[in-house]
Amino acid sequence: MLSDILAMISLGQKLLRTLADLRKGAKSLPAAIPQPDLHRTRIEALESRLDDLEALAKEQDIRLAGLQNVLRDTLKVTEALAGRVATVFWIALVGCILAAIAAIASLLFLIHAIR
Repeated sequence: MLSDILAMISLGQKLLRTLADLRKGAKSLPAAIPQPDLHRTRIEALESRLDDLEALAKEQDIRLAGLQNVLRDTLKVTEALAGRVATVFWIALVGCILAAIAAIASLLFLIHAIR
């Protein structure tokens, strides 16, 4: 029994010496240079790019809204112009029909006057 106790004490002392040696060895190692977190850098770059894309999308939305307003106004002007052109067409058509009737009547009267 006494030999077991002495064996345990000597084993504990060996363990403490080994731990002390490991601690000295660990302290003698140069400190690791902290590496920049590449994933964090990439995520920040992606977030920055997404912010830029969101700003561009908002600008495009504003441009599209302005373009829609311009196209809507252009459509209204075109429809009004088409209405006026249609009116001018019908007036010209009626004028041509009346002129044709007058020319035929004049021709008939001329033929009747010559006989």
